[in-house]
Amino acid sequence: MKNRLKYNPIHSSSGFIIADFLFAFVLVLSIGIFIFGITFSLATIEVAQYIVWSTARNYSTANVTEAVANTNAHTKFQNLTAQFPSLTGNGEADPWFELLETNLVVGDLSVLDNQLKSEISADDKKNRDRQPWTGASAKIYLKLFAGFKIPFLGKVAKDKADFEFPVRALIIRNPSQEECRNFFYNQRYGEGIKKLENITLAPTSDANFPAPATLNGLGEDNGC
Repeated sequence: MKNRLKYNPIHSSSGFIIADFLFAFVLVLSIGIFIFGITFSLATIEVAQYIVWSTARNYSTANVTEAVANTNAHTKFQNLTAQFPSLTGNGEADPWFELLETNLVVGDLSVLDNQLKSEISADDKKNRDRQPWTGASAKIYLKLFAGFKIPFLGKVAKDKADFEFPVRALIIRNPSQEECRNFFYNQRYGEGIKKLENITLAPTSDANFPAPATLNGLGEDNGC
């Protein structure tokens, strides 16, 4: 009889359970980190959306000129981003996300925001007066997620632009009293009402802005 070894290393598979365990452990850990990155990024985008919306809201305030409203919007953006340095990069050396003022645009986004300008159709541009694109726009860079590496697969992104997304908030700006009166008493009156017949002007004590026109004895309450 041939002598047979009690232990044959060639046909033994008892050590493969360790390799299977390590592979499964790394795979589950990678998926968990991946899901955490997505969840944390979505939560950060919500914070960024609020910051941009609050910036647009400050720009839409009335009783100030457009230049002052623009300055107030930038100040609000700076104050809010400073409260979340790790989520915005304001005052942080190595932030997880970046929402910087260098990418902030406040005003008519159909003109100032190049990306949105290229996406707006020709019909929307014609109806810009009826559908204003006024507000604030900024870009958020998911730096934490873009730098994530999956074991055995590598990086999830090759270019920074792959994880750079625009965040916009559209709020119609309220005009100041001076802008409102100038529109109704100068532009609107001169371009429309003045050309009609049977128009009389009521007396006024304001030399800079004439009194509102009356048509058939009825005055206009414009809210200025």
